[in-house]
Amino acid sequence: MLTKTIKLLFLLLAVCLTGSALAQSATQSSQNSQQATKTEPQFVDFTGFKGKVLEVKHREPRTLISILQPLGSGFKGAELKANSEFKTITVRDFPENIATIEEALKRLDTPMPTKPESPALPDVELYGYVLIASQGDEASSSYPKGIEDVVKQLHLNLNYKSYRLLTTIVQRTRLEGNIVSSGMAADGVINGGYEFSIMRVMPESRTGDSSTLLLNGLNLKFNGGNLPSGQPLGNARITTDLKLRDGEKVVVGTASLRDKALILVLTTKVLK
Repeated sequence: MLTKTIKLLFLLLAVCLTGSALAQSATQSSQNSQQATKTEPQFVDFTGFKGKVLEVKHREPRTLISILQPLGSGFKGAELKANSEFKTITVRDFPENIATIEEALKRLDTPMPTKPESPALPDVELYGYVLIASQGDEASSSYPKGIEDVVKQLHLNLNYKSYRLLTTIVQRTRLEGNIVSSGMAADGVINGGYEFSIMRVMPESRTGDSSTLLLNGLNLKFNGGNLPSGQPLGNARITTDLKLRDGEKVVVGTASLRDKALILVLTTKVLK
């Protein structure tokens, strides 16, 4: 009798344990199902989607993606892909979203605005007249008629009797450019070599008006030869920065050469 009772107890215990395990398994399965339901995206996948390749004519396709992206449906499987090599944007989405993206692309894909070209800088012709001024009567005045008015002013302001042309310097450069020149200078009595340079020829105004020029770093160096008496004439230099109006004739400077003077007269012409 006792044996049967023990067997019955063991049987009841086994039934209880089996039922508990089944209940626990069912609970775990339910929890897993609920968790899977929660993590499953609430989007349709490909259903009703269409695809289209849109051509981009003027802009870089990759730069347009960030602008067009919000116009898509956002559903799983919808996408926008740019291809710079073929100048295309591939769209996969609902037809109405594709139509919206295509319409937006037409408005955005416009030619890039062209930058206005800077006007070409004009050329400048520069005429320099190197004169030798003397107090004696050993030579009469001799100079180009074009600077006659300048020489008249020199007679009024300097104590020299004669003015003779040693050499004429003619140079051409573009605005913002420089000038370098050298050569021999002589008037039949005086002779020597010269070096002439301007570091930069530029307009005074940055608005494009070239009616007034700035000549920065102007330098004239004259190495005199011997006088007819055999005495060396010596050397002279004129160095300055200069502001000069187009067509204006200016006495840039003077430098002493024993009892004489070296004078530089300068004028410019802007070739517009």
